[in-house]
Amino acid sequence: MSEHEPTVQRFIVKVGSSVLTDARGRLLPERIDELARQLAACAAGRRQPIVVSSGAIACGMSSLGLAVRPKPLAQLQACAAIGQGELMRLYTQAFAARGVLTAQVLLTQEDLADRARFRNAKQTLLALLHRRVVPIVNENDTVAVEEITFGDNDRLAALVAVAVDAELLVVLTDVDGVLQSGRPLERLDLRAPAAALDHGGRRQTTKGGIASKLEAARIAGHSGIPVVIANGTRAGVLADILAGRAVGTLCVPPRARLASRKWWIAFSLRRPKGTVVVDAGAAEAVLEKGKSLLASGVQDVQGEFAAGAFVTLTDGAGHELARGVCNFSSSELARVRGMKSAEIARLLGRARVPEVIHRDDLVLARDLHQP
Repeated sequence: MSEHEPTVQRFIVKVGSSVLTDARGRLLPERIDELARQLAACAAGRRQPIVVSSGAIACGMSSLGLAVRPKPLAQLQACAAIGQGELMRLYTQAFAARGVLTAQVLLTQEDLADRARFRNAKQTLLALLHRRVVPIVNENDTVAVEEITFGDNDRLAALVAVAVDAELLVVLTDVDGVLQSGRPLERLDLRAPAAALDHGGRRQTTKGGIASKLEAARIAGHSGIPVVIANGTRAGVLADILAGRAVGTLCVPPRARLASRKWWIAFSLRRPKGTVVVDAGAAEAVLEKGKSLLASGVQDVQGEFAAGAFVTLTDGAGHELARGVCNFSSSELARVRGMKSAEIARLLGRARVPEVIHRDDLVLARDLHQP
C-alpha cells in the first residue's frame, strides 16, 4: 500500500477477540504466540509496537464455561477480572520466549478524557518504548462502565495511537478487511455510506463490528494516522502490512486534520455534560464565519454542568452543530442567555465577560466526517 511507508517505526496493533478465540470464545494460545513472533521480529528491528488487546472478557467467559456474552455489567466485569490475568500471562510468556519484555497497561475512558492523565499515559507508554518494552494495553474492564456498555477496544486503540504519535494503526479482525458485496476493499473513503458496506455477523463472545472499526479509523485519521483493517488469522499479516504490501483495507487519513486541542475535544471527551441551543444568527456565525459563541445567541440550556464542561451545540431542531468547552456553568448561562456582553458584565459583576465557547474550543460536527 503506497500511502504508508515500509519505514514505519512506531505503530499500534489492535487485536480483536475474534482473532484470539474460537467461535465458542475459547482462547487460542497459538494465535498469541504467532502474534508475539511477528512483533518480536519488529522489536528486534528497532520498531516500536504497542499491542491493544481484546480477549479478557472472552477468556474469562471460557474459564467460567459461558457460551454467550453476559449482559449484566457485574458479570462482564467478573469475566474481565478472571480473564485479564490469564491473557497477560500468555502474552508475557510468548514474548519472553523470544527475549522481549512486556508491560501491562490498563486504561479507562477517564484516563484519556482528562488532559493531565492523557499526557501521563503518553509519557508512560513512551518510557516503555524507549526501554524496548512492548506495552500490552487493555481497557480496565473491571471498573470501566462506559467501555463495556457503549464501546470497545477499537476506540481505545485509536486514542492510544494519537497519544503516542503513532505512524500507523493496524486493526486485526477475523475478516480480510472492510467488505463490500463480499469482497475486501483495498482503500476506503470514509465518506462512503455505511449501508454500502458489509457489516458481517457477530459472535456471541465479542462486541463491536465494522462500525466501531470505521469510527476508530476516523479518530486516528483526524490526527493524520493511516489505519489498516486486516485479517489477524492470516500468516505473516503484520510483516506484509509493514512492508507496504496490499493487505486488508487501508483507511487514508483526511486531508484536513484537527489541531491537538480540537482533536481532544472531538474524540477524548466522549460524553457531553449538557446541551446549548442557539438561534439562527449564532449558528451562522459559528458555522460559516468561524466565530466564537456569545451569550446573545443562546436560546436554551439543557442539563446541569460546571464551567469548563464539555457540551454539545445544537440548533432549535436539535441538530448537532458543534462540540466545545463552555466557559459558563449551566446556571450562569441560563441567567445570561440572550444578553449582550455589557449587560452580563453588570449582572455578574465582572470587568470582562468570556465567550460562552471560544472558537478555539469549538469543533464543528461537519468537520468530523470531511475528507
